[in-house]
Amino acid sequence: MHPTTIAVDLAKSVFQVSIANQADRIIDRKRLTRSQFERFIIQQPPVQFVMEACATANYWSQFAQSHGHTTKLLHPYYVKPYVRRNKTDSADADALLRANNDPHLLPVPTKKPDQQAIQGLHRIRQQLIRTRTGRINLARALLAEFGISLARGTSAIGQRLTTHAEQLPFVLHADFQDLITEIQALKQRIEQLDKSLSNIAKNDPVAQQLMSIPGIGVTTATALIAGVPDIHLFKRARQFSSWLGVTPREHSSGNKRRLGAISKQGDTYLRTLLVHGARSALQQAHRQQNKAPNELSNLQRWVLQLEMTRPKNVATVALANKMARLIWVTWTEARTYKP
Repeated sequence: MHPTTIAVDLAKSVFQVSIANQADRIIDRKRLTRSQFERFIIQQPPVQFVMEACATANYWSQFAQSHGHTTKLLHPYYVKPYVRRNKTDSADADALLRANNDPHLLPVPTKKPDQQAIQGLHRIRQQLIRTRTGRINLARALLAEFGISLARGTSAIGQRLTTHAEQLPFVLHADFQDLITEIQALKQRIEQLDKSLSNIAKNDPVAQQLMSIPGIGVTTATALIAGVPDIHLFKRARQFSSWLGVTPREHSSGNKRRLGAISKQGDTYLRTLLVHGARSALQQAHRQQNKAPNELSNLQRWVLQLEMTRPKNVATVALANKMARLIWVTWTEARTYKP
């Protein structure tokens, strides 16, 4: 019988392949190099390729689709229970075939190259911010070792560090100045990336619609465009907010329903941006309340009333949940948000 499904355990240079026929019986297994795997995809008649949604999965899915195949990406967390006994590349590929037959296991959509490119900008930005924070903390620690305390915050950090650099021993002067220069260079690179993301948002109608929602700026809007493969896969707003991990974790049994803290499932980066945006929107609601309380929007009035009875962080996450649902409505209906 001819192969109908091919499961692939992806790697950098060695690819394990399990081939199944129409009766879902494994008829062959192969261990291929990268070049061999490319030729294997090209030479196969149209089949379904099943892969874990891991590093390089989007590329190989796009490559297979370009040669007439269908692809299915499965989340590694849900494939793991199908691995039998020892963990090997062959066992992982076989597990993909078993997981493929689970009708309740939803596939992960393949991202487009444009989405991958925007997500790449965000990943670079994350690393630069993390590196800059580490360098600033190093500079603070060096100053503290010599009794110099620096105020919190990164505002004009280069100027403040330069001012105190002269108080350090002469041996440290040159290298400490190089550290300050590196911090300033990292800041400039982050600003350049912010400009690139801003240009993308200006030319993307979806980003413009998302930015009409309170608490959604350039960074969050472009991150959503890159991180959400297809918003129309979510049938309702709650599914989308649950996918982002801002809905309560449930642990119920019998007639007892227990709802705990948020599940924190899904993309941590998107959820972090959403919570930061909610915190900003809550601050804006407080400013609006002090300035013109009669002009508060329904959303601002709701979150302010919630904050009166619940802790601030709880109200912030609740607002993030509400924002996720507004994102779904705005995106699926292709319209701007109207308070």
